[in-house]
Amino acid sequence: MSGEHPARIASSVMGSMVWFIGLVVFLFPQVSPVKAAASPKRILALYWYNKDFPSNPAFDRSVQAALKSAPAGSIEYYTEYLESDRFPGENQSEALRDYLRQKYANRSIDVVVAVSDVPLDFLLKYRDSLFTKTPIVFVAIKPPATNEPSGPGLTGIILGGGYRKTLDLALRLHPGTKQVFIISGTLNHDKTYETLCREEFQGLDRGISINYFTDLSLDELIFETKRLPEKSLVLYIWQQLQNEGRLLESVDILAAIAPSTTAPIYGVANWQVGRGVVGGYLRTFETEGTRAGEIAVRIANGARAQDIPVESAKKAPIFDWGQLHRWGLKESALPPGSVVLYREPTLWERNRNYILAGLGVILAQTFLIAGLLWQRTRRRKAELKLGKSEEKFSKAFRQSPFAITIVSVRDGCYIDVNETFETQTGWKRDEIIGRTPGEINLWVNPDQRTTFVRELVEKGNIRDLEVLLRRKDGEIRTSLGSAELIEVNGEPCALSVIADVTERKLAEEAISGFSRRLIEAQETERARIARELHDDINQRLAMVAVGLKTLRRDLADSDQKTSRRIEEATAQLSELESDIQALSHRLHSSKLEYLGIEAAASSFCREVSERNNVKVDFRCEGIPEDLSSEVSLCLFRVLQEAVHNAVKYSGVEKFEVSLTGREHDIQLRVHDSGAGFDAMLASIGHGLGLISMKERLRFVGGELSIDSKPGHGTTVLARVPRVEERSTAGAAA
Repeated sequence: MSGEHPARIASSVMGSMVWFIGLVVFLFPQVSPVKAAASPKRILALYWYNKDFPSNPAFDRSVQAALKSAPAGSIEYYTEYLESDRFPGENQSEALRDYLRQKYANRSIDVVVAVSDVPLDFLLKYRDSLFTKTPIVFVAIKPPATNEPSGPGLTGIILGGGYRKTLDLALRLHPGTKQVFIISGTLNHDKTYETLCREEFQGLDRGISINYFTDLSLDELIFETKRLPEKSLVLYIWQQLQNEGRLLESVDILAAIAPSTTAPIYGVANWQVGRGVVGGYLRTFETEGTRAGEIAVRIANGARAQDIPVESAKKAPIFDWGQLHRWGLKESALPPGSVVLYREPTLWERNRNYILAGLGVILAQTFLIAGLLWQRTRRRKAELKLGKSEEKFSKAFRQSPFAITIVSVRDGCYIDVNETFETQTGWKRDEIIGRTPGEINLWVNPDQRTTFVRELVEKGNIRDLEVLLRRKDGEIRTSLGSAELIEVNGEPCALSVIADVTERKLAEEAISGFSRRLIEAQETERARIARELHDDINQRLAMVAVGLKTLRRDLADSDQKTSRRIEEATAQLSELESDIQALSHRLHSSKLEYLGIEAAASSFCREVSERNNVKVDFRCEGIPEDLSSEVSLCLFRVLQEAVHNAVKYSGVEKFEVSLTGREHDIQLRVHDSGAGFDAMLASIGHGLGLISMKERLRFVGGELSIDSKPGHGTTVLARVPRVEERSTAGAAA
């Protein structure tokens, strides 16, 4: 092989590779990386009669509702109608078979629902040539003769039976009944219903005669039901006739005999209610349709039909209200849980609106007349009371200890003022009536009055507004006012009540100044003590520690006991030195003074973590470099108080601290997820720590909020406005 030409060798190798690739493609067909979507399952419902038969629409709606439980797009639903009642004969059946086979040739059916015995017999007869491997769900009077332990299988619902239960109910509602007449004849002399009835009524021994109206013409059936003997009942199962070349369905026959029958008629299906039957334990096609649909979905999803037990149709006591009244039956005699349909409204229910309207008109006229008489009497009394009330109001208005004014909102002119207003402002009533506050230059800040009027019109009232008012002699007084929007002779007016609080404000400012000086003195004393601890006592302790170490070196090696005691004393002095240094930092942080709030707060949180063996997550962002020492000290003291309280009372070992500079303010937040407390009770208790934090923040225009509940942790939030915000607030005041 070593002697072959290289080109020939390469050609041979390439040929082998092409042959190998072809073999792989042949043995392993192309596989798409995306799995093809599963094709939908197809369910076909095969009905006996056409779609207009009373039970078929209800059954079909229930089946489709049950199919909606499957995922969207996973089920395709089809319906077909045999109509063998209109098109009987073997030729028609074969033609329908061929039609269905051709129609569904390219669409395999996964489940067939046979609605009644005739479609079931049709499917079983032509199953091999029509739907060979398709399981069947049937809804039939009697179970099918076939039993399939293997193959596609079939299951379903048995409608027949239960006639004895309805008959027992009818006999209980009509005591003394002697004869019962069964209408069960069908086209082509099918004896299915009569056979089922005879089986159920076998052994009925109550002195009652059971008679069957089978294979009678319509005229004969009407004639017989018109002349039924007394103490009789009719049980209508089924009937279907040919009358003068026209097929009469069971619905038509029931409607023909019901109006003239001399005995009450009981039925077996809910479609018969409203067409002449009193009622009974009836099968409902809505319930059966729902159950058949559910079984079909189970089979479509992979269940085997033969593994699903055949069920008996559930029957419910259902009655016709009109027939109950026709035969004098009371609803109280019906079984518990009975459903009564087609109630006719009573005279009151039919004409309730008209009766109520008429009574309303009569009552309205009566009350109107009585009201006019009462109003005339009341008006006379009111006129007398009004005079007295106006006199009382005028007296209260004039002599009130608060200044009261009434000002027109429309033009802003004074309508009236009381004597206290004259005393507080120095203006006499006659001097300002008809003039505006702007004309007498009463408000120190005119823009505040503009805002006051606008908010009063929008809200209707204003409470506890602090304003500066100028007396006639030029003295400025602080007042606290409230206003209400009222009407005077149909005109909107502002009724204002004003209290002079100048002396109170001066007292508050004096107290505030005292508190500020007290805190400043406290800080000064803190700084002094901190310096003495750090610069004097701490240094002296350090010297003592050095002396002890020197003494320990000078001791003889044999004196180990004394050496050990000196070493322990030296360690205690070092620990005491650290504690004093930490106390000095808590009293006055030099880092706060020289490095700023961020460095001081970070160092404090780290120190708390180390000393208390806890974790304090500290985060700082957006703090301005030119933050005043006053604000920095305030925030640092609030941080100290809040963190110490959290470590001491929360019961947890993790805390969150954030210091954030925002557009309009600076916020300090201390949060823990510990025991929490009742913030309302704490504020009422006036703890010194809480008072100290609030007082410090008030001096810099800030505010404090505490969000805490027992068992839900605590969040302390301190907010201090920036310098420009505080300046604006001060100017507005």
